[in-house]
Amino acid sequence: MASYSGRMRQPAPTTQADLRSPLRILALLAQAQHGLSIEELMHGSASRAATVRAALRALEAEGVVMPDGSGARYVLGARLMRLADEGRGRFLLDQEIRPVMRRLSRGSGETTALNPYERGAPAAGCVVVEQRPAPLHYVLEVGDLKPLHAGASGKVILAQLGPEEAEDSISRSGLPAVTPRTTTEPAKLRRELQRIRRQGFATSRGQRLDGAVAFAAATFRGGEVHGSLVITIPQYRFRPDDAVRFSGLVKAAAARSSAILDGKPAE
Repeated sequence: MASYSGRMRQPAPTTQADLRSPLRILALLAQAQHGLSIEELMHGSASRAATVRAALRALEAEGVVMPDGSGARYVLGARLMRLADEGRGRFLLDQEIRPVMRRLSRGSGETTALNPYERGAPAAGCVVVEQRPAPLHYVLEVGDLKPLHAGASGKVILAQLGPEEAEDSISRSGLPAVTPRTTTEPAKLRRELQRIRRQGFATSRGQRLDGAVAFAAATFRGGEVHGSLVITIPQYRFRPDDAVRFSGLVKAAAARSSAILDGKPAE
């Protein structure tokens, strides 16, 4: 009868070699326009068939590689593409768009925020905030949701959606009042959206935050609306004479951000 010592077998530690093969395979596939066969991956990575197959199984389980239509070659998977896009987006936000917002905050003297929009969502989410460097200012929080029908930051996005998508958003939201000043009548909202499209920016007073004045312009990526950039000013500090200055500043900053999102040098 077999006896057991009672000691649990510890898993073998991960070695550099264990990690090196999958990384080599990803690097090879990233350079191959039409994918690679197992034999080509063996040759390119200088690895044995068993090593390549094990690496492919692990990578395929994570969704970062997948067989092509023929089943004979491997290509990069959809999950890796999403991860790369998300990583690039975070890099752009932190390294390139945040400085644009910082200049916008300094130039306007007010708090600014970037609000990306996900297609079909009823609101845009705030992901980057540059607070005004002064004792009295609006505190906007990362994660704040901006309803598309309430306030400048949402309306400027709604104005750039296709007619059917905009109407669907209006219908699904029901246009609930966020503050007493929120636009809740569909006909009035449609007129406001037409004006926003003509002038290239949106402005609002107390429609999402009581006592706040906002100026917002849309950001674009790949020809489609990406979100909005907004300046938020306490109403007591806002002077009507500043409207032209604020609208010009936010439009210019949104244009620079859109260029960055499209991989173009910001002018």
